[in-house]
Amino acid sequence: MSVVSRCVRALVPLGLVVSIAGAQPPAISTEFIRLTTADGVETAGLVYAPVGRAPRGGVALVHGYASNFYSGSPGHLSPGLATRGFATIAINMRDHDAGPKTTLFEENRLDEQAAVDELSRRGIAPVALVGASLGTNRVLFYVAETQDPRVRAVVLLAGPGNAFEWNVRRFGRAAATRSLEEAERLRAAGRGKELMVVDLGPLGKALYSADHLVSLRGPQTKSDPFRNVAQVKMPILLVYGTADGLVDLEVGRRLKAAAAQASRVDLVEIAGADHTFSHHREELASVVEHWLGEVLGR
Repeated sequence: MSVVSRCVRALVPLGLVVSIAGAQPPAISTEFIRLTTADGVETAGLVYAPVGRAPRGGVALVHGYASNFYSGSPGHLSPGLATRGFATIAINMRDHDAGPKTTLFEENRLDEQAAVDELSRRGIAPVALVGASLGTNRVLFYVAETQDPRVRAVVLLAGPGNAFEWNVRRFGRAAATRSLEEAERLRAAGRGKELMVVDLGPLGKALYSADHLVSLRGPQTKSDPFRNVAQVKMPILLVYGTADGLVDLEVGRRLKAAAAQASRVDLVEIAGADHTFSHHREELASVVEHWLGEVLGR
């Protein structure tokens, strides 16, 4: 069953969108954690869990480019879902925050695995993966690559689509191609670890290694979400804000169309929401909670 909506209320029953002014939110616990990935990288994050009741399931949240576990959509959705009964974990990816980007895109799957492993270690199931912004590409690659049976649902928030295509839309094909070709020349010369200044438009300038840029944007990239989503068989929820200045709403519609094997695909467009849903936090949490309750049976 597919749902396309420009309004939250199309997916969330009217009775669930209520004012709770004066009500005390359910108690949740907060725990700072350190994790070590399978390849020895140390990372950190937060676990939120409901107090006094068994979790309805587990949710691992994956942040986007130059972000971290406490910022953007993961930063507010993680405690928001915990108050609604889910145990959540949001961790830093290995290329978190705004420093130079030198990792390969595909290495991030080990960070996601560490988050899912931690939920499993705590005996929390079933598990859903939530990706925000570029984190949507990470989540789709993880699921397509591993087919992890512990992951039962995928939520994609404000996904930008193919990274090379995003740059083409922002700067034109000639400029996008020039950056990629420069990185490929450096790699061919054995200088793949050399840093390049990369213009990201509204996101400012960044330092990328040539290896990182090719892994993210090259023709053989593992980050292409349209290829990866076609391999996902579990339920998928896509959420976009109609006032998002960074991504095109058409990306969500293309991802929905490409998810031909998924057992269910729902697309929700929240009217007036920006890239991180900063002024629509309750709407976002309600949409995700209700959808997870349906597909996980919780």
